[in-house]
Amino acid sequence: MKISIIMKSKLHFSSLVFAIIVTIGCNSQTITSGKKNSILTKTSASIINPFFTSIKNGNYNNALRELLSTNVDINLKDSSTVNLENKFNTINKYSGKFISERLLRKKEVGNDLGVYVYFVCYAKKFYRFTFTFYNNGNEIKIYKFSFDDSFDSELEDGMRLYTN
Repeated sequence: MKISIIMKSKLHFSSLVFAIIVTIGCNSQTITSGKKNSILTKTSASIINPFFTSIKNGNYNNALRELLSTNVDINLKDSSTVNLENKFNTINKYSGKFISERLLRKKEVGNDLGVYVYFVCYAKKFYRFTFTFYNNGNEIKIYKFSFDDSFDSELEDGMRLYTN
């Protein structure tokens, strides 16, 4: 009986900790909010913010192209880049109006590598956008951009650990 009560209180405590972490993460609206920002953070923000502004203004056709063109090493005519662009345009056409973006997680390795994960809301659906930036010593460039809609199933799986 005592063990059951202890297990339940630990489960409730774990649920509370998870809820606090999610709430703190969701209150981070932009990369540059909070403490003093690194050059990696500032440079990344100067590339990501115009990307979202273009989408907000309905210019999603060029938003991804402009984002990727900030790195001259990314071939915009490569089949994988064209495929990414087609998928990106499709989600913007069929997911409804763009509503908002919210920085969920920011992870940096010194001033060399930065990964920024956003929760992006449209009228009909939401997505996770992930931006990876790399500092090669001379300049900071977008290294990778990806998006997916599996965020909801991952949240559901995570929540299963905290239910009775």
